[in-house]
Amino acid sequence: MNLLVDRERLLSEIETLASFSDAEAPAVTRIVFTPTDLKARAWVKARCEEAGLTVREDAVGNTFARWNGSDPDAPAVGTGSHIDAIPNAGKYDGVVGVLGGLAAIRAFQQSGFRPKRSIELLVFTSEEPTRFGIGCIGSRLLSGTLSADSGDN
Repeated sequence: MNLLVDRERLLSEIETLASFSDAEAPAVTRIVFTPTDLKARAWVKARCEEAGLTVREDAVGNTFARWNGSDPDAPAVGTGSHIDAIPNAGKYDGVVGVLGGLAAIRAFQQSGFRPKRSIELLVFTSEEPTRFGIGCIGSRLLSGTLSADSGDN
C-alpha cells in the first residue's frame, strides 16, 4: 500500500487553525470554550465531516470523529490530541495530533483502504490548564483518571 499525505493541505490547515487566535501571529492563544475556541472547534468538525467522518461530542466537549470500519462491533482505534492553546503558544501545539490524524485518515481513504476496526480521531477538551486550573481534563475524564465529580469539592 502506498500512502500519500497531502503535505500542502496539512500545512494550510495548520495555518488556518492558527488564525483562530486571540493573539497576534505567530503566537496562538485559544482558551477553551471562548468564542475563538468554539469557532476553531466548529472549523475542525467541518473538516472531519467533509472527510466523511461521523462527529459526536461527549458531555465535557471531547470531540470524536469516526471513520467507520467494516466490523462495527470491534473496538475502535483512536488517535488525536487537542486544539486549545495557552496564551502565546505555538501553532503546532496539539493541532498536529489532530490535523495530522485527519491527514492520515484521508491518506488511507484515498488509497482505497477500509479498516476492519473503526478509527476515531479525538479532540480533547481543556488539555491546557488555562481556564479551570487543571490540565488534561478531557483525556483524564475519558481515561478514568479523573472522576466527573472531582470538581464538586
